[in-house]
Amino acid sequence: MFKEKEIPLKVEVFANGEEQDFLLHSRFEIKNILKTICERKTRAAIYYGSGKHFVLTMVIDVSEEGIWIDPASRSTDNRNLLNSSEITFVSSHNDTKVQFTAANPWQVAYEKSDAIFIPIPESLLRLQRRDAYRLITQALHPLSCMLQADNHDYQPMPRVKVRDISIGGLSLEYPEKDLDLKAGAIYPDCEITLPEFGTLKVSLQVQNTFDVTNRLGKTHRRVGCKFIKQDRAVAIPLQRYVAQGQIQATANR
Repeated sequence: MFKEKEIPLKVEVFANGEEQDFLLHSRFEIKNILKTICERKTRAAIYYGSGKHFVLTMVIDVSEEGIWIDPASRSTDNRNLLNSSEITFVSSHNDTKVQFTAANPWQVAYEKSDAIFIPIPESLLRLQRRDAYRLITQALHPLSCMLQADNHDYQPMPRVKVRDISIGGLSLEYPEKDLDLKAGAIYPDCEITLPEFGTLKVSLQVQNTFDVTNRLGKTHRRVGCKFIKQDRAVAIPLQRYVAQGQIQATANR
């Protein structure tokens, strides 16, 4: 049985349009996330009254049109929630917070009991923060990164193995003598090809380096890098690639 990691069910607040990097608009993806939350009986919170009040609940069913949730246990909370012009739903999916807003929930009958119905949202926030989840690259779909040095000698650099990747950065691994990447160095216009998502151009800054020695005595260097100057053309496919890999990894547990 899958056990969801405990994630604080607090409303995430954004500034300067930051939430655009985390928005899902695919109705199919949104419905599947909500269906998984329902099947796993994952806790959810519904905020109302301009976010000042909330109730804990669970999703009890999902359809093409919307979701049904358990009503509040206290009649006062239930009445105030139903009278709210806007509510915010917060839960988690594969150890990552999800959140959406909805207008005018209403009470309905569900299997001889009461429930609250909320329409499927047009968009959903999947709040995978930087370094929240690092996807270990699979042997069947290895990733590599073509580095570009920030200098004027125009000498080509080797394609380097990507050991793991997140929406905030990646780690590289290569034989110790192949390269000498220094902490703080910036490599603009590097290329990473993600299966099904195309080739992304990214700028990397080296954060740390360390050496590991395998059982055969061979030394490899691992280099942690962060993405810098990341725009939506990179952030959105990268987030979806990592999310897809996380779902597959979870299914194989």
